[in-house]
Amino acid sequence: MIENDDLLYRVDRNWLGPTGHALPFRIRYTAIGVGLSVFVTTLFIEMSVLHLTFGFQPVAIAMAVTVLVTSRATKYVNADRPLRSIIRAAWNDLTAPRPPKQSQTVSVSLPSPAQQPRRSRRTERASR
Repeated sequence: MIENDDLLYRVDRNWLGPTGHALPFRIRYTAIGVGLSVFVTTLFIEMSVLHLTFGFQPVAIAMAVTVLVTSRATKYVNADRPLRSIIRAAWNDLTAPRPPKQSQTVSVSLPSPAQQPRRSRRTERASR
C-alpha cells in the first residue's frame, strides 16, 4: 500500500491557543508571521506616509487590513507552496521582460476660452 506524506505536514500546523484554553478558531503558524509583517507594514505606511497619529483608529484600520490581507495570502500558502516561493513568483512576474508595445501618439486640442462664443445671461437662465 502506498501512503503519501500529507499527515506529516498536518502535525502541529495549527496553534490552538494557550494550554488548557483553546481558541474558538484555528490559527496557522504561517498566518502569524504573515499577519505580523502585514500589521507592521500597514502601521508604518499609516504613520510615515499618511501622517496619522498613533491611536485607536489607525490601529483598528491596520488590524482590519491585516486580517484581510493575511486571510487572502494564506489561502495560497501551504507546505508545497511556501510564502517565499509565492513572493518570488510575484517578483519574477512583475520584473519579467516584455516586448515593447506599438505606441500611438494621440494629441488633443482644446479650444481656447477666447475662441468660445460668450453666452448672455438670458440664455444661461433659459437653459437652467
